[in-house]
Amino acid sequence: MLVAALGLVTAGATGCGIRLDRDPRMPDLSPVDVLRDAVARTLAATEADDEAADAITAFAAAVGPPWNPPEGLAEPVPPPNPEPSPLTAADGLADAARRFVDASPGLGRGTDLTAVVLADVAAGALLHLSDLDPEAAGSIRDDLAGAVRTALDGGRTDGDATGAPVDPSGSSSAADGAGVHPLVALITAAHIAEYVYERASVHLPADAPARQESHSRIAGLSGITAIAPSLAENVSVPSSSPAWDVAEPPEDAQTALAAIRDAEDSLVGRLWSARSTVPPAVFLSWLDDSARARRRADGFQDLRFEVTQRTPEEDG
Repeated sequence: MLVAALGLVTAGATGCGIRLDRDPRMPDLSPVDVLRDAVARTLAATEADDEAADAITAFAAAVGPPWNPPEGLAEPVPPPNPEPSPLTAADGLADAARRFVDASPGLGRGTDLTAVVLADVAAGALLHLSDLDPEAAGSIRDDLAGAVRTALDGGRTDGDATGAPVDPSGSSSAADGAGVHPLVALITAAHIAEYVYERASVHLPADAPARQESHSRIAGLSGITAIAPSLAENVSVPSSSPAWDVAEPPEDAQTALAAIRDAEDSLVGRLWSARSTVPPAVFLSWLDDSARARRRADGFQDLRFEVTQRTPEEDG
């Protein structure tokens, strides 16, 4: 869990942004609220008695309970989504992930806190679904790729990125400086991760998943550095560096895997910070890629963000 680096995402008892004490005279929900309710109902209906059971429980706790209209309304209002029939683990995980992909075009140009939680659950669901039903997971990822293309085609800033190089300091803390645009910090984290993979892969056995997929992961990181500048105006593109300082340089197989995990954690931390400028489909795609990469480095995680319970009073 990336609690210290990311802070806490509010969800759970308050319905991941849905106030359960909502004024009964105003029962309308936003698209992300309706999606959250649908995913909550899917997870509640999912039955599992295998290793996915704990993950499904964690996903349900993160998403929070379904939203039901207040009782005693003058005109009864149906729930935003119908109750699904009982689902197997594979079907439930697939439904939770696919719902996010299908709904992503209507969630806005940025990813709000509720959507962050739902994307994290979708990424975790896809990790488990890859074991239970690889074909279904692949199909959903194909659809996600289409949603990413649609989001980028409709939301590019048409060259607003300045392209002005920013001299790297050679330190992974360079992006922590005051005034650094979150997308610049994300690009820098991607550059650092590329460097880590280049350094780490030579210390791994030839059959290690992290080494076998290192070229593919570096290509994905290069995609982040190419796409991120187009997501907002006036994003100065930071240069890469032939050598970055990393906290624990890879020296053997174990430290190589640890360095990869640290690089992926840092990248996700920067993605979190840039969430308001990253379309939901793109956010999920990058989060899913990082989650899979971390798994290959012996770092499987059901969820990447910790979700806390907050009362309406705490929300002010």
